Amino acid sequence: MGQPIVDLATLDLTQDVVPDEVLRRCLPQADKFKLLDGICHLDKENNIAVGYKDWGEDPWWAKGHIPGRPLMPGVLMIEGGAQIATFLVKQQVSWATDQMIGLAGIDDVRVRGQIVPPARVYFVSSVQKISGRRLARMNAQVFSEGSMKMEMVVMGVML
Repeated sequence: MGQPIVDLATLDLTQDVVPDEVLRRCLPQADKFKLLDGICHLDKENNIAVGYKDWGEDPWWAKGHIPGRPLMPGVLMIEGGAQIATFLVKQQVSWATDQMIGLAGIDDVRVRGQIVPPARVYFVSSVQKISGRRLARMNAQVFSEGSMKMEMVVMGVML
């Protein structure tokens, strides 16, 4: 990949475009694993979604992940990428929003930068391939401060 799925600078990212109750129906994660605060862009025609997470000055992981130099853990970036990919695939007509999608694999993960709190983190996904009604390959990217911090291919399977 290497190239952004979408140029975030061309989008209005100031407002949520999906009600929170719709997002929560698609993503049951809660508490510390709720890595999407909202969806600020959804292009169903081109199968692209952008969500975000706002980390404050002292997020729960900051004290223990590199004390004195808090960095957002890569596994949380991957989880956020998987969550935006799950939300996007559930926008497909044949995928049930109330069914669980499990992580089936991650390919081509590249870390391209660090995220230091406080930060707004954008998670972007696009459809790579949907195989029937059970398996999907999704591109996912993570951005903060105007640059890509991670990219990956996420595979999900409906359970």
